[in-house]
Amino acid sequence: MEDQKSILLQKLQSNTVNIRNLSIIAHVDHGKTTLTDQLISANNIISKRLAGNLRYMDSREDEQLRGITMKSSSISIIYENHLINLIDSPGHVEFSSEVQAALRLTDGALVLVDVLEGFSSQTFNVLKQMFEEGIKGILVLNKVDRLILEKQMDPDQAFIHMSQIIEQVNAALSSFLNEQIHQVEEQKEFSLDDDYITNLESNLYFCPTKNNVVFCSSIDAWAFTVGTFSAIFAKKLKCNQQALQKCLWGNYYFKNKKVTITPSKEGQSVLFVDFILKNIWNIYNNKDNIQKIQSIATQLQLNGQIANYKQLMTKWLPFDQCLFDRIIKELPNPIEAQRSRKDIICKRINRQITKNYDARYDELYQSIQNCDPNGPLVVFVSKMVSIPPECIDEKQLNPKPQGILSYAFARVFSGTLHLNQPVYVIGPKSKIINNVNQVDQTDIQQFEIKKIYLMMAQYLEAIKRMPAGNLVAIGGLDDLIFKTSTISSVNYCPSFAPTYVKFKSIVRTMIMPSQQEDQPKVLQAIKKLYKCDPSLEVQALDSGELVLGTCGEVHLQRCITDIEKIADCKVKISEPIIPFKETIIYKNMLEESNEKFQKKMAKVLVQGGQKQKKQQQQQFEQKSKDDDIDVEKQKQFKQKLQEAEETEIVKDTNILEQEDIRYNQQLKEEVKFKYDQKQQVKKIDHKNKGKQATKNNLLVEVQTKSNLVEEFTANQKIAVKVRAIGLPFELATWIENNQKYMRKLLYENKGDPKQFLEEFDTIRKSLKIEKKLNELIENHLQCFGPKKFGPNLLINKMIKSEDSLIQKLRQQIQNPQPLVQQQQIIQQDFQQQAEEQNQMQMQQGEEKVESTKDSKSQLSDTTGSIAKGLELYLSQQDLSQDAMNNAINLGFDLALNAGPLCAEPIIGACFIIEQLKFSEEDQQQQQQDTYGPISGQLISAMKDACINSFLGAQPRLVESVYKCTLQTDFTNYGKSIDVLNQRRGNVVNEVLNSCTSLFTVQARLPLSSSFDFYCQVQSATSGHVSAQLDFDGWSILQEDPFYQPFTDDDIAENGMQKVERNTARDLIMATRKRKGMNFEEKIVVAADKQRNLSKKK
Repeated sequence: MEDQKSILLQKLQSNTVNIRNLSIIAHVDHGKTTLTDQLISANNIISKRLAGNLRYMDSREDEQLRGITMKSSSISIIYENHLINLIDSPGHVEFSSEVQAALRLTDGALVLVDVLEGFSSQTFNVLKQMFEEGIKGILVLNKVDRLILEKQMDPDQAFIHMSQIIEQVNAALSSFLNEQIHQVEEQKEFSLDDDYITNLESNLYFCPTKNNVVFCSSIDAWAFTVGTFSAIFAKKLKCNQQALQKCLWGNYYFKNKKVTITPSKEGQSVLFVDFILKNIWNIYNNKDNIQKIQSIATQLQLNGQIANYKQLMTKWLPFDQCLFDRIIKELPNPIEAQRSRKDIICKRINRQITKNYDARYDELYQSIQNCDPNGPLVVFVSKMVSIPPECIDEKQLNPKPQGILSYAFARVFSGTLHLNQPVYVIGPKSKIINNVNQVDQTDIQQFEIKKIYLMMAQYLEAIKRMPAGNLVAIGGLDDLIFKTSTISSVNYCPSFAPTYVKFKSIVRTMIMPSQQEDQPKVLQAIKKLYKCDPSLEVQALDSGELVLGTCGEVHLQRCITDIEKIADCKVKISEPIIPFKETIIYKNMLEESNEKFQKKMAKVLVQGGQKQKKQQQQQFEQKSKDDDIDVEKQKQFKQKLQEAEETEIVKDTNILEQEDIRYNQQLKEEVKFKYDQKQQVKKIDHKNKGKQATKNNLLVEVQTKSNLVEEFTANQKIAVKVRAIGLPFELATWIENNQKYMRKLLYENKGDPKQFLEEFDTIRKSLKIEKKLNELIENHLQCFGPKKFGPNLLINKMIKSEDSLIQKLRQQIQNPQPLVQQQQIIQQDFQQQAEEQNQMQMQQGEEKVESTKDSKSQLSDTTGSIAKGLELYLSQQDLSQDAMNNAINLGFDLALNAGPLCAEPIIGACFIIEQLKFSEEDQQQQQQDTYGPISGQLISAMKDACINSFLGAQPRLVESVYKCTLQTDFTNYGKSIDVLNQRRGNVVNEVLNSCTSLFTVQARLPLSSSFDFYCQVQSATSGHVSAQLDFDGWSILQEDPFYQPFTDDDIAENGMQKVERNTARDLIMATRKRKGMNFEEKIVVAADKQRNLSKKK
C-alpha cells in the first residue's frame, strides 16, 4: 500500500495542472491547526476523532503546551487525483517571518477569521502579506457554531455580523490596492483606466456569491458555501442555479415563490437566513434532542446511523469535501500562478523591468513562466528548518544522520531536481552577469544534490526527484545557505528576491552556557539557529558575550528552547535588554510640565503681600523649568539676581539675547541664575536644613547644568559653544521613518531632493515650529545625525546661508549635480577666501583682543563666519574647513550614539553651534602642542559640548511601546483594564461589538512592562481574554527623572527625600547598572536592622 501511494504521489507531482500549493493564514487562535487536522484526516493520516485535538502539524513540545503554532510546516494531501501541498503557518505576530516564508512558496491562501472575535490586527497583517506576494485567497469564516452556542445570536443577527466581517476584509484589500495604484501612477506619471481598476477590484474582493467565501466550524467538521445551498434549492424550486446563487447573499427576499428586493412584511429575513442559517440554527437548538436530530436526518435523506448533531452536520455538509472543492476550483495551479507572480518573485528576469538585461534570461523567463519540468533548474529556498534525526525516513538510501541538521525548505519553479545533480547555490549578494564568456562568482558556490525529501509535517520522506511546481526539502546545505538562497543548474541565474521581514528585534538578552565547557556547542547551535530563523539577530559584544535579538517574549523562549535542543546542554540568559532612547522635551511640553510650578509661585505671591515686587517675581517665574528650589532659597536667589554685576555674565547675556531662539525674555535671568547656582550647590537634608551636601551625584550635576555649554579643546586653543534644544517628537519620528530615502539622498547622493524638501517643509508647517528655529534650519543646517540621516539636527551659525544643507538641496534642484561636487566647489572657495583674509590680516596688523575674565588665553569670538585667526591656525595645521566640519560632525555623531542618561541613542535633539573661539597665541606656543591632531581634539570637545548641553535642556527618556489589542467580554473588561493600569498601559480606543458583546480594547503598553503580561491577564480573567502585542514605535516618558522636592508644598507632600516612585529614574538607573555605569543604590537601607542578624558561633 505504501508503494502504491508513493507511485501515485510521483504521478501527481508530475501533473502540474492538478497541483495546488496553499498556505493557511490567520490571527492566532482562529483555528488554522484544527482546520488542517480536518483536511489531513481526509487522507486517513490521522483519525477523524482526533482531528482538532491532536494538532498534528504542531510537532514541537512548546507548541503543544502553549496551543499556538510557532513554525510553518508542510504536508502533501491527495484528493481526487489532485495533489495539495498545504502549509500551516503561525498566527502569532512575533512569527510573521514564518508567514512570509510560507507565502513565497505557495500560490494560494486560506484566510481564516474567527466570526466571534472578528477582523483583528494580525488578520490585517497577513492580508497585506498575501496581497504583496500576489496570492489569490479564499476567505473562511470559522467557528460559526460559537455564534449559536456562546452568544445565542439569532440567524438575522449572525447574518449582519458576518456581513460586517466580509466588508472589513474587503476594505483592507481595497486600501492595499489603492496604495499600489497610487504608487504606479506616481512612478509612471499617468492614470489607470477606471474600468481596469474596477476589474482589479472585482477579482480581488471576497463575495459569497462568487463562492470564494466558506462558512464553517472546524471543530464540528462542517462547511458550506452559497453554491452548496444553491444546488440544493435549485432542484426543489426548479430554477436556474446560477441565478439563485446570486440572490442567496444580500438583501433579497422570498415572496410567493419569487425572489424580490423588497420584503413582504416588516422584519422579514433575507434569503441567506431563510434558506441556510435557520436550518443550521434548528439543528443546534435541538442538539440534545436525539429524536429530533434523527428526524432531521431522515428528512435530509442521510444514510447511516446518526448519533448526535455533530455527525448530522458532518454528513449533511462535509467539511473536507467543501474545502477541497473550493481549493481546486478557486486557487490557481503552479503554471497559472507563476505567470502572474514571476515579476514579484524575481524582477531581474523581466526584460521590461531590468536595465542590465542578459539575453540568457529569456530561457529562464519562459521556463519559469510555463513551470517547465524540462527547463533549467531553478529552486528558491525560503528558509532553513531544523529536523531531529528520528523524524527522517532515509529508506536505506543513506546512513542515518547524527544530531539535529538543517534542511532547505524550497520550491522548484523550473526544471526537475535529481539526486547527484550538480547545481549552483546563488546567494542574495550575487551580481548580474552581462558577458557570456565571463562568470562573476560573487556569492555563488557549486554543490551536488545528495538528499531530497518530501515534507510530511514533522517527518521527512526521502525521494529521488522532484519536478517543477512542488515543495521540497533539500539536505546538506547547512554551510552554504544563509536564511534564503537560489539554486540553479546554470550559474547565470539571478538571485530571487529574499523574503521581506517587517519585524525587527525589539527584545534582546545575553546568552551563555550553564557550564563553561559547553561554550563551543552553544556557539554552533546559535550559528545554526541564526541561519534558520529569519527574524533572529545575533550580536557579539567586545567582551565576548553574545546577545540575541528577538521579536518578543514568545519568540525569545522558542529560540532558547531550540538552542538547548541543538546544543544538548542548558543555557542561561540575562534579564531582557530593553531598548531606550533619549530626547529633549519640546517647548510646548515644557509649558505643560511647568504648570505645577507656576501654581506654587502664584501661592508664594499671595503670601508675600508685596505689590512693589510683583513684577520681579513674575519674571522669576519664567526662569529655567528644572531649577526648582524651596521658598526660602527662592528669596535669596531673587535678591542675588538684582545684585548680579559680573562682567562675564553680562557679556554672555548680551550676545545670547540676540541669538537665542527659545527663551528671549527669560534668557538674562536664566544665565544669571545658573551662574550663581554653580558657585555653591547646596542640598537640603530633611533632618539638618542648610547642611552642605557632600555627595556630588548625577541629580545635583544635572540640576546645575545649562543648555548652553562651552567646551575647549585639550590644548585650550579652540572653544566651541553649543546650545541644545528639543525638536517636536513628530518631526523626529518622521525623519526616522524616512531614513531609507534620506540615506540615498544625503549619504549615497541618490534620490530626488525636490520630493524630500516638499515633505520636510510640509511637516514643519503642520507642526507650527517657531519662526526663528525654522530660519536656522533653513539657513544654517549643517547635517542630520547620526550618519547624516538620523532624527537629530546640527545647526551651525558659523556657516553661511548658501552652505546650509537645505540651501544646497534647493540649489541642486535648480542646477542638478551631486552633493559631493558641491562640497568640492565649496572647499575651493573656502581656501581662496582663507588666503585673502590671511593676507588682509597681515597687512592690517590686527591686535589681539584680551579677555578680562579668562587669563589662560586670548580668545577671538566668531559670530556668523570663521574668525581670521582661526582660519590661519587651521591652515597651519593643514586642516581645511571641510575637515573641520567633518570633525564637528563626528563629535556630534559620537554624542548621539550614547546619550548621557544611560548611554542610549539620542532622538529629537537639535544642537546649535552658537560660537567658535580661538586662542591667538604666538606661533612658538602653537608648535609646542603635544595633544595630538587638532581634528581629534575638536571631535572630543564637540562631543562633550553636546553631552553637557543635552543634560541642561530638560532631558527625557524615550521607551519602546507595544500596541496591545485585547478582546474580552463585559464581565472581564474591568479586570483586563486593571492589569493594563498596573503595567502603565494607556488605553487608546475601546469598541463594543453590539452583536457579540465583546470589547475590543486598544492600548499602548511599554515594552519594559510587557513581560509576563499575557500570563497575568489570562490569570486575572480565567482565560477569557485574548491579547495581541505588536510593536508600535516609541513614546516619551514625560516624567522628569531628576525631579526633587524643594518648595513647601513638595516638602509637605513628599518630604525632603526624592519621590519614592519615579519610573523614569528607576529605568535609567537599572540601565546604567546593567551597563556598568555609575548609579545610585543603597546597599544597606537601614543599618540598625543589622543588629537582628544572628551571629555565627
